[in-house]
Amino acid sequence: MAPGGGITYTLVVTNAGDAPAMGATLTDTQPAEIQATTVAVVVEEDTGRGALELLIDPYTGRVRLEPGPTRMWNAKYGHMRLRVDEIPANTLSMEKAAEAAQAYLDENLAEALVETDGMAFYGYYSFDYTVDGEVAGMLSVNATSGNVWPHTWHGTFIEAKEIDA
Repeated sequence: MAPGGGITYTLVVTNAGDAPAMGATLTDTQPAEIQATTVAVVVEEDTGRGALELLIDPYTGRVRLEPGPTRMWNAKYGHMRLRVDEIPANTLSMEKAAEAAQAYLDENLAEALVETDGMAFYGYYSFDYTVDGEVAGMLSVNATSGNVWPHTWHGTFIEAKEIDA
């Protein structure tokens, strides 16, 4: 691979069983020179809404939930949800959440601009942000309180791809 070159690959994981796959391990060994973590968003087919944000370790192939909002604020799939029989609606609109994200960036990273076409999850929204026109990071906004959680665990952004499975 040439310096700055890219690698494209697709991982398709299917649970053909009748029960959740607990403790499953996905193995996809990467060459040692690849130093990146893949961030994957699982989207509900029937609603188009974000379900989970995942990290895929390039060295071990381990797939795990992202730390932060997908675990703590996810009102449907996260382990901190308050009720199992009812999923609360997002109180803030996507627009208001983007405003909260931009206010956070104005205070903490003045040259950054939030990309307002974020992803709605149950209980929060996630947004990319740019610096000098290039994606520089991601943050999430709680859909009730408006609290902002920057995704500091991603590392340097390389590229985004949509994959239909």
